[in-house]
Amino acid sequence: MKKYIIVAILSFISCTSLYAQFGLYASAAYININGSNSFYNNTAPGLGQDIGTATYQGSNLGIFEQNSGTLRLTGAEIKTYKGAADNVCSGTLYFTVYLTGSRPVSPVFTPVILGFFSDCFAPACTSFFGSFNITAGGGCCSAGDQKWQSPGFGSAANIDLTTYSPGIYTLEMYYEYTGQDGGAGCGTTKYDNNSNNPTNYTAGFTITLPVPVSFGSIDVTNNRSYNSVHWKTYTEALTKTFKLERSGDGINYITIAEIPAAGFSSSIRSYSLSDMSPLKGINYYRVKMTETDGKYQYSSIVKTTNKAAESWYVISNQGRENIQVRGIEKADEVTIFDPLGARIFSTKANGNYLNISTSNIPAGVYFVKVTTSNASSVKQVLISH
Repeated sequence: MKKYIIVAILSFISCTSLYAQFGLYASAAYININGSNSFYNNTAPGLGQDIGTATYQGSNLGIFEQNSGTLRLTGAEIKTYKGAADNVCSGTLYFTVYLTGSRPVSPVFTPVILGFFSDCFAPACTSFFGSFNITAGGGCCSAGDQKWQSPGFGSAANIDLTTYSPGIYTLEMYYEYTGQDGGAGCGTTKYDNNSNNPTNYTAGFTITLPVPVSFGSIDVTNNRSYNSVHWKTYTEALTKTFKLERSGDGINYITIAEIPAAGFSSSIRSYSLSDMSPLKGINYYRVKMTETDGKYQYSSIVKTTNKAAESWYVISNQGRENIQVRGIEKADEVTIFDPLGARIFSTKANGNYLNISTSNIPAGVYFVKVTTSNASSVKQVLISH
């Protein structure tokens, strides 16, 4: 008895038969999640004849926003075998969607035709006859077998499963294929339906209400004379515009710039707006997203400090042989000139203040000049010993 079982299993895996018959030995649904297509195995997962790398039966495909287009049934593939005198004519995927726990008594299934895709000419997992690209065909197949697929060489089925109302759903499917045992006809129909236990092949997914925008990171770059605010969105639905708002107290905001939004998007998008006339002192920024129906949503708040053009000052420490320049920024150039305009000292600041030794500078009136990336100003200083 064990011998016969082993022989039967080996015959199934090798996809050849000593008896006159045709059959199916692997099937997989082709599903697009967040823009990426993958085969989800129905029949034969783990038997060495897999079409894809994921398992369909009992899986949770994920959570998706309504009308986001981020979950699509784009097709399927089956692999069939036949004896020398047999024939295989067609393959079809049938699917239905219903709220989990509320399966209709007689579900209505939608067909997806699986066109002929390829004969298999070699048992090894290499290119088939001609220029067939195996990576497009969903795994290996054995000599004498056939592949049936949608999209195949045509267009993908592209069925948007996010059009359903918010809820938890079951995606149920089975396969039908036709042919003839011991003949060239097509009058026999066979099925791959998980032995109909309990209800064909099933996987779940969840649809949620659309969130107008899912904000990612937001940050502000202080360019001294202007500020740039950058932000990202992970998803968008019905978005119309993004407005950059500014406040001096973190409470009262005004709109200072605006750009169009994507409308609908399921990928990461980057945006940027600039404040060309920032307030002196602290500037608070937030982004206001407005929907097509007038509703709106805010990002988190970021802030930065912009100093006045001449906010720096000099402290002359009499009797201490030094002066201090304060209120500057890193990389500002600090220069000292004598009354005749001769440069007697120059350096780059490493922080917001600078100590300058005056022990080698004769007492008298001098001028300190601070040069930033976009401006410069001069102040008088008295050096004494």
